[in-house]
Amino acid sequence: MKRNVGRVDALARVVGGVVIAALAFLAATGTVSVPVISALGLGVAGVVLVVEGATRRCLLYRVLGIDRCPVE
Repeated sequence: MKRNVGRVDALARVVGGVVIAALAFLAATGTVSVPVISALGLGVAGVVLVVEGATRRCLLYRVLGIDRCPVE
């Protein structure tokens, strides 16, 4: 699968994913109060965003036919 996520979008996904994963960690340790399933969901969402940003490939973009990556 070819890249379909631009550099700025990829950076935003990695930063956002790290923030969401950190929030999930804080929720799991009890520092922040959220339901357990929400903490798990936040962790999964954070990991997905970091992986998409690092690989610069987004399955949803592919399904929708969106290509935000300039020709490299």
